[in-house]
Amino acid sequence: MQSPLSTKVDQSKMNALKSGCGVFVWDGATIVSHRGPDALDLLHRLTTKDVLSVHRGHSRRTALTSDRGRVVDVFLVANTLEPEDELILISDSPNSERLISAIDYYTIIEDAKLENMSHWSTRISLVGPRAVEIANSVFGITVALESVTTVLRGSDRIIVVSDSSRGVEWVDVIFENEYCVQITSELVDAGGVAIDTANFELFRIVNEIPGSDKEYGEHSNPIEAGLLDLVDWDKGCYVGQEVIARLDAYDKVQRNLKVLKSEVPLKEGVKLTSAGKPAGVITSSSALDNEDGIYMGLALVRVAFVDSGTILNAGGTPAAVR
Repeated sequence: MQSPLSTKVDQSKMNALKSGCGVFVWDGATIVSHRGPDALDLLHRLTTKDVLSVHRGHSRRTALTSDRGRVVDVFLVANTLEPEDELILISDSPNSERLISAIDYYTIIEDAKLENMSHWSTRISLVGPRAVEIANSVFGITVALESVTTVLRGSDRIIVVSDSSRGVEWVDVIFENEYCVQITSELVDAGGVAIDTANFELFRIVNEIPGSDKEYGEHSNPIEAGLLDLVDWDKGCYVGQEVIARLDAYDKVQRNLKVLKSEVPLKEGVKLTSAGKPAGVITSSSALDNEDGIYMGLALVRVAFVDSGTILNAGGTPAAVR
């Protein structure tokens, strides 16, 4: 997608995301088919959430971590009604091979097969209080909480998935690339508002929604990266479980996810300091300033500096913890 001509936030787009329905077309996302009678059980044993209870026609978001307790990827598990024993895995990361390789590494005797759909599939996210309403109107369905619905257009299918994990109403729509212009137009005609990458990123930052290879990745664990709700503490073993459980039990998490505010744009990757002491790192930043002339960013901030109003040094730029 093209960069915006202005550095000012588009308030009409932000209003759509807050009180209507934003229509965001992903420029690269991971979409994988995971088929076979053992696929769901395998993911249950590998990831942080109880996905064994995700029955056909339902969905749940989960995290795959390394043996060091770091985040490999976060993805939505959509258990389709048809065909039987097919899961659609949806990740914000454009690096589909990483997720496929990680799951394949642990697939030994299981009857489960991975197929990369990313290169020929489009993902649109409907975000905002009217997301479900718009999806129902366009596709003639009834979207329920954490549901998966398949819509047929001729011999081609559209997969509609409800995701309740991000703190906002969110519906993902997956379909073949050739339908992108048509379906986007239908969603906008039904009342949705097309959202560009810059305004979508600002919305994500303001709402503290962790981003792939930004807040979470091999540099962070799910607790500090704001993914605590994706960990089921009583589900039993998964890859990295002992490390994550120990971090929580002994209160060893050293950083928290926080929003930063600044009068000038912040830069991703810049180390934060306070009186010369390490205070964290900026993980996301927006190039758009809001109506008050303030720029926003996300950071993994050391626990000693997470109090609201704390002023940190971001490479010579003052940044306040929200």
